[in-house]
Amino acid sequence: MDPMSTVLDLAAALARSRSGVVVVERTDLALLELKGADVLRYLHAVSTQHTADLRVGDAALALLLSPKGKIDFAFRLAVLEGGALLDTEAAAAPALAERLDRFVFRYDVAVTPQASGTAGGAVSLVGPGADEALAAADLPPAPDLPERATVAAGLVAHRTEPGVDLLGEAVPGALAALQRVGVRRAPLDLWEIQRIERGLPRWGRELTDDVIAEEAGLLGSYVHLDKGCYPGQETVARVHNLGQVQRRLAGLRFEDPGVGPPSLRAGLVAESGRRAGQVRSVVRHPDLGPIALAYVRRGVAAGTRVLAGEVAATVVELPFRTERLAREQSA
Repeated sequence: MDPMSTVLDLAAALARSRSGVVVVERTDLALLELKGADVLRYLHAVSTQHTADLRVGDAALALLLSPKGKIDFAFRLAVLEGGALLDTEAAAAPALAERLDRFVFRYDVAVTPQASGTAGGAVSLVGPGADEALAAADLPPAPDLPERATVAAGLVAHRTEPGVDLLGEAVPGALAALQRVGVRRAPLDLWEIQRIERGLPRWGRELTDDVIAEEAGLLGSYVHLDKGCYPGQETVARVHNLGQVQRRLAGLRFEDPGVGPPSLRAGLVAESGRRAGQVRSVVRHPDLGPIALAYVRRGVAAGTRVLAGEVAATVVELPFRTERLAREQSA
């Protein structure tokens, strides 16, 4: 068996991602292609993002909200010639496609779902060597900023905090080219560790239909504050103008690394006995031990000790401070 085609174990993948680069097949993502003359005008009308003035090669993050301002869907978009390519959680894609298709009767828009994983085309390069790997594989360079996307034949490249995402029908060929120049494959668990240590919320975990955008820290990134007239906008504006929310996204570090982490949605209880929040994502980090993302109540400060189910933890601000992240942030 070709060693380049095998997936590294998690420890080896983490080590390589710290100083070089690995590639993760994003089977957790699915793509939707929107085509037609009115795609950007339509997305501007239904989403939280200001898309009306975007041009080919622009990129943005957006939400679809309920009338009460709760998060129904989250996605990223890249503007293509004649439309846009959206990526979202694979579990959300069918319902997102149905939601977008439901209201296009007044617009020249066609919604076409694509498959998840490399069949539909989604991989992530993780590590500081991502750009060097793209160049060595003779692939299009990634943009410098997340507000831009590199749009090539069958391939879209997005800049991300951990590295670069490649999307589109040409991804299987791009993956093969990366492997030919020595880029090793890593398990999907690596991406989840990267996501949680950086405090990046995920649809279905932190982004659910009982959460408003400001609680997840999405104003200014997923939500454009200078536009209005979209479903849920009144709630967004009211909460933003009040200047406070009842809870916020924070990290948890568990005190005993040998104890199993709590279950998802486990309640948090402060030492006073009062409810303090709820666990949303948990992972066993190789440097920090078990860590989690949780929503904590407004009065729960960093450094507060809580019980997550029966497991003791300390609330920390995001992102989690690791030696590697400290080096990245000081570079």
